[in-house]
Amino acid sequence: MKKLTFFICLLPLFALAQTNVERIEPPFWWTGMNNAGLQIMLYGDNLADLRPAINYPGVSIERTVLVENNNYLFVYLNIESTARPGDFFIHLVNDDDVITHNVSYTLRSREQGAAARKGYDNADVMYLITPDRFANGQPANDNMEGMPDKMNRQDKHGRHGGDLRGIINHLDYFSDMGFTAIWLNPVLENNQPQFSYHGYSTTDFYRVDPRFGTNEEYRELVDKARSKGIKIIMDMIMNHCGSGHWWMNDLPGSTWINHPVEYAQTNHKRTTLRDPYASKYDHDLFADGWFVPTMPDLNQRNPLLADYLIQNTIWWIEYLGLA
Repeated sequence: MKKLTFFICLLPLFALAQTNVERIEPPFWWTGMNNAGLQIMLYGDNLADLRPAINYPGVSIERTVLVENNNYLFVYLNIESTARPGDFFIHLVNDDDVITHNVSYTLRSREQGAAARKGYDNADVMYLITPDRFANGQPANDNMEGMPDKMNRQDKHGRHGGDLRGIINHLDYFSDMGFTAIWLNPVLENNQPQFSYHGYSTTDFYRVDPRFGTNEEYRELVDKARSKGIKIIMDMIMNHCGSGHWWMNDLPGSTWINHPVEYAQTNHKRTTLRDPYASKYDHDLFADGWFVPTMPDLNQRNPLLADYLIQNTIWWIEYLGLA
C-alpha cells in the first residue's frame, strides 16, 4: 500500500516537470545527413539553469550555448554516421545531479534517394500560386478557433479560403498545361490579427497554417505533384517573422531581431547593396529595417538564429521530400 501511495505522489511531480519544456525545435531530425551537426533549441522556464545529457549510441553533445534569456537552452549535437533511427531522451540535470526533465527526441531514417535530390533549374516551367487565392478544397478549415483573421471574401486584404486541398484537387490543371514546377507562396502558420492571407508573417516555422491544411497534407501535395512530374518549390521566409510569433513575447536576446527597442522601417532602397557610394545609414536601414510594423526583421548575423533558419530549410526539404 505504501508503494502505491508513493507512485501516486510521484507521477504529478514528474508530469509537472515535463510541461516546463514548452518548445523543442526542430521537433525531430534524421540519421545519415551529410552534416553531422544539429542545433536543438529548447524553451521553457529557466532551462539555462540545467545541463543536458544524452545516452544514445552515435549521438553526443558537442556544446551547449546560453543566451541572455534564461528560458532558452541551445544544445548542439553530433550525430555520427553509426547512429541509428530511434527515440532517445535529452536529460536535463540540475546542480544536484538530479534529472528534472526527460525530453523525448526522435531520429528518423532518410527516404531512399534523399541525398540525390536535384532541385529545379532553367529547364522547368513554373506556376506561381498564392494558396489563399487559388481554390478552396476544404471549407471546414476556412476559420479556425484561436485565429482572429477570419475569412471575408469581400475584403481584398482578407482571407478568401484557398488551401492545400484545393491545389491537390487541381494538379491535372497544371500538368495539362505543361508546367513542371509549382512555386508555392508561404503556407506556414500566420496567426496574425489581420492581413495574414499572403503567408509572409510566419508565427511558427514548423507548422502549416491550419487554414491551409496540415503538415501531412503538404507532404501529400508534394507526393501527388511528383507523380505527375511536377516539383513543388517552397517559399522560405528568412528576412522576417510575424509579430505574433511565439518568441516575440520572450526573445532569446537583444540581438535576435534588428531594432528590438524602437521600430525602424526599411527604406526599400535596394540599390544600396551594390552602390559603392551609398551611405552606410541608407544601407543599414534597408538591410535591418522592418518591412512593416507586423514583420520584425530577423538578425541573421546572430549565429544561433542563422543556424536555426538554415536547419529549418533543411528540415522542410527532408520532411516534404522536395525534389
